[in-house]
Amino acid sequence: MPLYLATWKIMDSKREQCMTYFASMTPEDDKQETSGVTVHGRWSIIGSASGAVVCEAEDYTTVASWLYNWVPMCNIEIKPIVDDNVARRIILNEEPSYLVDYSNVGDEPQEGETLFLIRYKFNKESRLEGNKTFANLTLEQDVGDSGNCRPLGRWHDLGNGTGLAVAGAKDELDIYKWAFNWASMCECSIVPVLTDKQARAVISSKPDFESKLQSLKTSLALEQLKKSQVLDFLA
Repeated sequence: MPLYLATWKIMDSKREQCMTYFASMTPEDDKQETSGVTVHGRWSIIGSASGAVVCEAEDYTTVASWLYNWVPMCNIEIKPIVDDNVARRIILNEEPSYLVDYSNVGDEPQEGETLFLIRYKFNKESRLEGNKTFANLTLEQDVGDSGNCRPLGRWHDLGNGTGLAVAGAKDELDIYKWAFNWASMCECSIVPVLTDKQARAVISSKPDFESKLQSLKTSLALEQLKKSQVLDFLA
């Protein structure tokens, strides 16, 4: 199935409403909302009210249908991506000598860890060299490249030489050492992120969360009533 990366930014005027609604959702709500879509991982950048999600579905329409639920509150960009295994197959024009395991993409951070989202962009003059260097890494080199970091997943947009990775690390030294390995060929931006579980815990722990949630429910109920009245009038 096609693999997609969606990045979002909550509109300034909708931050409180969107975050409150999101924090009130349960894993069961997530499953119902994402019907037909397999979400591999979703990570929030609380400070900028933004984040990223990696998912797959039979077709783009299914993904668009899900994300449309959030369009009134967020600006969302979606693009196709490939994982390490597919990227190497494309670059090498043959099956890679080993496969990267993606079964831990949705992991929570381990004790003492912070999850980081790393965005990379190859320098224009280094894009070909960078892709070849990446594709020809041996398993030992690949593991050694990330050092003390715990990679959860890495994905690529081969069309413009960009991509992102999510990894756990216990301090900034380890995460920047990994990025520095590629400093001669690409730019890397690194931000700490939260899983859904972490983000919801942070938002819902605030003293005024329950009052905000009640206000939101009241507002949504009034909107639904108005829509119902309009439909009755038009019938």
